[in-house]
Amino acid sequence: MFTRKEVSTHNTDNDAWIIIRGDVYDVTDFKESHPGGKKVVMRYAGKDATEEFEMLHSKSILKRYRRTLKIGELK
Repeated sequence: MFTRKEVSTHNTDNDAWIIIRGDVYDVTDFKESHPGGKKVVMRYAGKDATEEFEMLHSKSILKRYRRTLKIGELK
């Protein structure tokens, strides 16, 4: 379990985490292969990206990546 403060420290090119629906994802390696580009992912590194994510993605996307990218949940 992670706090928002802890997630906020993971906001660099070499260490990027995001929050989606209360789950924490390590997107450090994924950002390079993100279809929208690395810049989009890094805009939300260390932050809650739920609102933006849900505007652009279907729920099935999280199911596809949850196993490999999810590292925990918010407290």
